[in-house]
Amino acid sequence: MKLKQVEEIAKKLDVSVETVLGWRDLGMPWVKIGKMVFILEDSFHRWAKQLEKAKNVQDAPEQDFFGRPIGEAVPPKS
Repeated sequence: MKLKQVEEIAKKLDVSVETVLGWRDLGMPWVKIGKMVFILEDSFHRWAKQLEKAKNVQDAPEQDFFGRPIGEAVPPKS
């Protein structure tokens, strides 16, 4: 289990810190210790996998999170 700072996650996924913090509203698990917000890598993977199964998910093909593929992308609805 690895504890990551929000900035690390944002950099690794090439998104803004605000985007990662916004994912909390979508149910992303996070931990606040003092004034710092952290994400447990394993919990993030489980959360991302749950989203992958949703019918309205539109991921980039073969997108990797922390070096692990999350599966096949769901094509957008026509």
